[in-house]
Amino acid sequence: MMTRLLLAQVFTLAVAVVAPARDEKPAGPVALTLAAKTDTYTFDGGGKTAAEYKKELEATAKALEAGERATPPKALAIDLVLRLTNTSKEDVTIYVGGTPNTHTFELTGGAGVVTMRNPIAFPAIFILPKAVTLAPGQSHEVPVKTLADGRRGLARLVFWTGPGEYKLAAKYTLSDARGGKGPELTSEPVKITVTDK
Repeated sequence: MMTRLLLAQVFTLAVAVVAPARDEKPAGPVALTLAAKTDTYTFDGGGKTAAEYKKELEATAKALEAGERATPPKALAIDLVLRLTNTSKEDVTIYVGGTPNTHTFELTGGAGVVTMRNPIAFPAIFILPKAVTLAPGQSHEVPVKTLADGRRGLARLVFWTGPGEYKLAAKYTLSDARGGKGPELTSEPVKITVTDK
């Protein structure tokens, strides 16, 4: 009985010592930052009010989700950069620029947000990623010119629906050397302002 009690006390002590070490484990050597080269845009509803524009977007999104034929508006033009930075003290090799590398956006706030599938055909070709070695503190930038994401940065369209203050965050999936799925990185949000004129 005494032996069992001693073992239980040793186990409890071991857990108490080891647990804090797991909490202090670093998040990883590569960090994702979303940088807005342009953070103010003008709302263009194609002659419609914000309410009318949003209603039309929602109808298009619903039709596409149901498998019906519909033509979405042109993707919103933006000027952003996804910045991958080596935060460690050693060289790090990442694999980017291939089919498995995808980014996704989360847009919130403002007058509301509508997302929809982009009904375009992708060529059945698999592009292998390229290796990029980052020295400590060095970054690799991925420019983004349209508010779209998913496969090849085009599979899903994201729309703000009117003037207002929005927040935009990003996720980026790295690849491994063979084109398999690597870790997913998440950025802090940036502020995007959409003006009426």
